[in-house]
Amino acid sequence: MRMRTSLPLAVAVTAALVTGVPAPLAAAGPAPVPTVTTGAVFNDPTSTDPIRRNAIFNHLSALIDGAVPGSDIKISLYMFMASSTTEAEFSSVPLAQRLVAAHQRGVNVQVLLDGKYVGPWNTSYTELKKLQDRPEGSGTHSWVRSCAAGQACLATRPAAWAGEAYKDWHGVNHNKLFLFSQTKGSGTVPVNNVVVQSSGNLTTDDRKTFWNDALTVTENAELYSGYDAYFTKQVEAWADPTKRLSDVLMDKQAGRAKAYFFPRQTSGPDGNPDDVILNILNTVDNPVPGHALCHGNSSGVGLNGRTVIRIAQGGINRPAIAKKLYELDKAGCYVDVVYGSADAESLTWLKKSEAPYNGVTLHELHSQMVNGQEVGTTTHNKYLIIEGAYKGVPDQKIVFTGSHTYTKSALIGNDEALLKWDDSSIGTAPHAPSVFEAYRDNFRAQRAAADSQNVQP
Repeated sequence: MRMRTSLPLAVAVTAALVTGVPAPLAAAGPAPVPTVTTGAVFNDPTSTDPIRRNAIFNHLSALIDGAVPGSDIKISLYMFMASSTTEAEFSSVPLAQRLVAAHQRGVNVQVLLDGKYVGPWNTSYTELKKLQDRPEGSGTHSWVRSCAAGQACLATRPAAWAGEAYKDWHGVNHNKLFLFSQTKGSGTVPVNNVVVQSSGNLTTDDRKTFWNDALTVTENAELYSGYDAYFTKQVEAWADPTKRLSDVLMDKQAGRAKAYFFPRQTSGPDGNPDDVILNILNTVDNPVPGHALCHGNSSGVGLNGRTVIRIAQGGINRPAIAKKLYELDKAGCYVDVVYGSADAESLTWLKKSEAPYNGVTLHELHSQMVNGQEVGTTTHNKYLIIEGAYKGVPDQKIVFTGSHTYTKSALIGNDEALLKWDDSSIGTAPHAPSVFEAYRDNFRAQRAAADSQNVQP
């Protein structure tokens, strides 16, 4: 993982005594550095290397194993699933066992799952049920809980805006978030307030077939507190359904990071819910003073100074977003989209081609069944990266990622989280290795995979 965080470290130097006379101080070795740092991890389902296929799983394993006794691990997740037939390489049972081992050494382990995929057939869940409160006075508080059947933990049922097709639909806890109050990872230096926001669940498909990402932010107490407060609201609503919400208005700005939480049903001026993704794209509409929309960047930024919007998204069925992407491309932005699925109206906008820029560039990345066998890979990401003008400022490099698909359910009916990371340069301060560049490289890899599968629309 690329390193962005530095910590003040005390270096211990020892001296030996010989015949009562202090020996000279030994030369101090290099200070230990944390292995847990801010950065991005991606799995690669096209690789034959198990380390690359299981990169996110291995990252989480190290964080769990390195959790300090007395610290907290909090997980909110849609699917933590394995059955007796799961292929050994892709089983999630070992991660469940690591969580139980952490609990047994004194870590508070709390896991909140959607209710759809829990049961005795799920061997990972069976393992997680070993998480129990230790004897009174031990100071350890661990559990696994699941949302009520057919509903999210926090979100209420969808509003009428969702339409007739959604009238009998129930939301889910679609989160993929992992919180560690203190962990050493695979090293020796403890790091505090670690947030891991992923696009992936803990299933076989999420490692074997799906492309996923996990953005880790360390030593950010404000961001951690925002996620922790959201997790607490989920738990409170699990215990008392009267505390469920239709609007989770608790966004958290925390330095370079910002967290957004869902559902949202607050109506905007058009009567529709306040769409966070649409609001983000609307800020690209703010031109750099003295320049045309989507222009005004340095020549080395974007596409010859044009703002570039890259999206890797598993599902798109909010046509307003697709329309906005088309409009931005028509105005001069370069819009490049890798997607898994989309509804007909959204595809109409995404496929629309007009001069001078000829529309959004589309790449469908979705596995297919051929003779009863699954062939190819699927994007399961939900990220948007902007390279160029944002809020009227040129040369910005910003990542938005999380569990939030561009679907109606993700906006109004699910428990979801979205994490922003601003990787733009600030003044003349040295710029650490880039989170943005990692996402851009991953996008290009997915785009190449989509094109090689020959399933473009």
